[in-house]
Amino acid sequence: MATPTYRNRAEIWARDRSVGLALDDIWSQFDQASQQQGLNSPGVTSSPPPQITAFSVTAGDGGFYFTITDNNPITRNIEYFVEWSTTADFKQPHVLSLGPSRNGTVWLGNKTLYFRAYSQYSPVSAPSSVVYFGTPVKAVAGGGSLAGPALPQSTGSGTARSDGTQGGSGAGVQPLRGNPVAG
Repeated sequence: MATPTYRNRAEIWARDRSVGLALDDIWSQFDQASQQQGLNSPGVTSSPPPQITAFSVTAGDGGFYFTITDNNPITRNIEYFVEWSTTADFKQPHVLSLGPSRNGTVWLGNKTLYFRAYSQYSPVSAPSSVVYFGTPVKAVAGGGSLAGPALPQSTGSGTARSDGTQGGSGAGVQPLRGNPVAG
């Protein structure tokens, strides 16, 4: 167990050991609950999860089906993300949050797209490194007779820039974007 850290701990212990013990117990229980939820002390970001083990994409009749394999030790607050792009450089990818699921389906029509995936501990870690479908990244054709909807410009996800140019960010690399509490 880590040494409790709270304001005036040494002074409290010097004045009244029983109060110090009580505060240490409260701190310890809060710390344990925080770790179970993947939370940290204010201003501290937890390490990103390990890179996912594998990522596969299949397609048919305009539907794209993806599977993430993650054999790493993880905590329950893991979230998975899939991104697709019309270009292999992923300059403005579309982002789909799968939550804790490692499988997903999206119907985009008969388009040729590139895919990648990654994970992130919600709400406090940076995203893991991305895993591309294919090495080098491989395009997937949706197939079928319907072209599907025209893809609008991506607006990104989480606290990443709203112009869609910060792919691989998941819920965000920074805890805030702008000043969300200003009125």
